[in-house]
Amino acid sequence: MHPTRNKLLWQRLALMLFILSIMPMVSAADWTYRVRLHDNIWDLSSRYLKPDVPWQKLQDYNKVADPYHLPPGMTLHVPIEWLRVQPANAQVIAVIGNAHVQLPGQTQSVPVTTGMTLAYGAHLNTDANASLSLQFADGSRVLMQDNSELDLDQMRAYGRTGMVDTRLRLQHGRVSSAVTPMTGAAAHFSVETPGTVSSVRGTHFRVAADADTSQTEVITGRVEVAGDHAGVLVQKGLGVAVANGSRPTQAQPLLAAPDLHCPAQPINQLPYAFAWAPLAGATNYRVQMAVNDRFEALLLDHITSSPQAALPDVPDSDYAVRVRGIDASKLEGEDSICVLHISGHPQPPLVMEPLPGSKVRDTRPRFRWTENLQAISYVWQLASDTQFTQLLDSETKVTGDNVRASQALPYGRYYWRIASRDSNGKQGPFSDPMPFDLVPQPPAPEVGKSTSSHHQVSLGWQTGTPGQRYHIQLDRDSHFTHPQVDQTLDQPVLQIQKPGSGTWFVRVQTIDTDGYAGPWGEVQKIHIACISCRIAAVAGGGAVVLWILL
Repeated sequence: MHPTRNKLLWQRLALMLFILSIMPMVSAADWTYRVRLHDNIWDLSSRYLKPDVPWQKLQDYNKVADPYHLPPGMTLHVPIEWLRVQPANAQVIAVIGNAHVQLPGQTQSVPVTTGMTLAYGAHLNTDANASLSLQFADGSRVLMQDNSELDLDQMRAYGRTGMVDTRLRLQHGRVSSAVTPMTGAAAHFSVETPGTVSSVRGTHFRVAADADTSQTEVITGRVEVAGDHAGVLVQKGLGVAVANGSRPTQAQPLLAAPDLHCPAQPINQLPYAFAWAPLAGATNYRVQMAVNDRFEALLLDHITSSPQAALPDVPDSDYAVRVRGIDASKLEGEDSICVLHISGHPQPPLVMEPLPGSKVRDTRPRFRWTENLQAISYVWQLASDTQFTQLLDSETKVTGDNVRASQALPYGRYYWRIASRDSNGKQGPFSDPMPFDLVPQPPAPEVGKSTSSHHQVSLGWQTGTPGQRYHIQLDRDSHFTHPQVDQTLDQPVLQIQKPGSGTWFVRVQTIDTDGYAGPWGEVQKIHIACISCRIAAVAGGGAVVLWILL
């Protein structure tokens, strides 16, 4: 026998012996039925027994003296092997992202879709950022998270008894199970991993598996976890991490639910930084987001080491977010849940100018932004305070990508913001207040009288404010069509080798600390007497520095 198969058989045998050791003996073999008014032994046999089991066997087994009269309230015992058995199915009730299933007898996988019915033998895979929920014949549900691989090993129902036997095999990844409380000896639900088998009779628990370990976390009820010929009973609020090939050790407490900072007001800025208080003992946190608190499929399933996570950009609606801590054993703790309302659409456009913190020289500045494809118009506001209690200018139905202040503004600090409006007339949130300073044009410098030596010419002009730079051009043409000197300098002085003799023209502009280039100063004329001079390289290399300015 194959070593892996042999190991699995031993695991299952150990689990069966462990379960039998903690269950009442009367329920280990029989299903019980309480007789109702008008019941008779022929109808009950037809309803619950296999076709080859005669009603007389049920009469003899329960020592029924008169098969024509079954007293209401009487308890009938039925051996499990006598009951009708038929295959049961699972239904996909929700799916997000790329999930695939290989159906029994098929060689190719197909996409998983909501409403799909799956029989035992189906093999499921979820990609990154994908999840799905299955509902089984007894109402139990399983959430399969991303990057997981799951086999529906066995699914069968015992006639009309309500007993369902569901067995899943998690090859790797993580599943969360909410199992309907079970009655009857044959009712069973288990999740097997490469290292363990977790079996329950009605509880909420999670199972994870990777290449080295398996984890089982019990949220409600209790779970029997077996592995390597041994087992442990894990109670509510406890978990156990088992190295593959090892025996389960004593269960340990799960981390408490973290204290979430649930927003009281609707969220209108996306992405939104959702935060919670740091949790003692947590090395990481798992954050999940869904359309409701049933968490049937996950819009977000993220692990982070910090006590906050950015929620994704989703349509306006109500959502549920839950967070739990993860300890050093990779056991995930109790959940905290927030239900929040998102109202952040249409989002404001991106701004182009003026940018926050910039300087503006035009006393009637123009404001530009990108165009949001969800918007048909924009709401623009200008104020002298960050709260916009003192509006100086506004437009409520701007179309296009820009607007200009309606009148000239005095120098000073201002704030502007923009919001989008969609085709239904809904206005989205404003952008953050964007400050800018309206400042005077830098003075046009005047070139002083040139000084020259036998080989050099020096030009100087008035010093500006600290950090400003200077752009200077020298040309034969007063229009500076092809300047022969074109330099940007840190200091208000130019020293060059003497150019050719004759008349030259020079101009200077100031470049402010934010890169803004002011207007050119007045053009000055220079006469060079030296006829034998020729134009020379500037600053040793004749490099031309051009500044592209916003």
